[in-house]
Amino acid sequence: MDTKFNIVFCDVDDLAYDYLGKHKIAEQANCTFLRESLNDLPPNRLQELAKTEIISTFVYSRLTANVLQSFKDLKLVSTRSTGYNNVDLDYCKANGVQVVNVAGYGEITVAEYTMGMLLNLTRNIEFSHNKLKNGIVKVDEDMGIDLSGKTVGVIGTGAIGRHFVGLCRAFGCHILASDPFPNQKLIDEGACQYVDLPQLFSASDIISLNCPSTKENYHLINKDTIAQMKDGIYIVNTARGELVDTVDLYAAIVSGKIKGAALDVLEYEDVIIKNDVDAVKNNDKNFALYSVINAKLLQLPNVIVTPHIAFNSFDAVLRILNSNIQTISDFIDGKAVKSVI
Repeated sequence: MDTKFNIVFCDVDDLAYDYLGKHKIAEQANCTFLRESLNDLPPNRLQELAKTEIISTFVYSRLTANVLQSFKDLKLVSTRSTGYNNVDLDYCKANGVQVVNVAGYGEITVAEYTMGMLLNLTRNIEFSHNKLKNGIVKVDEDMGIDLSGKTVGVIGTGAIGRHFVGLCRAFGCHILASDPFPNQKLIDEGACQYVDLPQLFSASDIISLNCPSTKENYHLINKDTIAQMKDGIYIVNTARGELVDTVDLYAAIVSGKIKGAALDVLEYEDVIIKNDVDAVKNNDKNFALYSVINAKLLQLPNVIVTPHIAFNSFDAVLRILNSNIQTISDFIDGKAVKSVI
């Protein structure tokens, strides 16, 4: 390479910092490693990084047009995640910036975590554990349900959803699925039955969200779709917080319509995950409301919330980093990369 590219890696934790710093990419390019999210940087720091041509980002950075316009030479945004709804695709498309995600790093990892959350939820594992730590033993309050024989509605049968279907089958569940692109292999194996969403909502005992966040499925779970569901249904979301209207979810849990929920993701999750109180000032009018509801969800005994860590196994993180580096290296070498826009 004749000229070194300028790359910014943001949202870098200890593992990534150590791994990336020792990788040859650090010698091939002018690399800046930031612990912070790009949207948390002050204007003067953004100005220092103005010549950045490649951004490697994680889900915590909100790459809005206001942030991206600081980088006039930007050519590539490479996400260290499957989801990319934190990147302003309209801006990138209008300005010739390619956006590449990591498509296949953690389908097994996230599917296993989803099943773990489901077992925790339906057998009251965390609830019982917390009571016992406080010297409280009330076995009648700890009664859960068997998964065997239950109908599980899986929304999204991409890489993660397919593996989750397999895990549900191992537990003896009947599986209904919904996806705009049904998986023929699952159909041929008799692994699941594809149905429309109203049928999935009305027939399922458990619903798992394994689909990406798009404009079409924003607030897919809301008061109207919840009304179509069985009383006492369980909801699991390890996909994206924007799939669920948190206010409607909270109301349905409090009323008893929803028996319990396991959530690895939340709308406006920054305040909880990053203690990003200042973000309240820079977001839309619903931010404060949903932040309060998120806090109230944490107080409910039949709700499990984790801080967006379904992806976070050692094996999966290494796959993410290697995929991300490979994308960047291919781009630097002039090879074609698979942009999502």
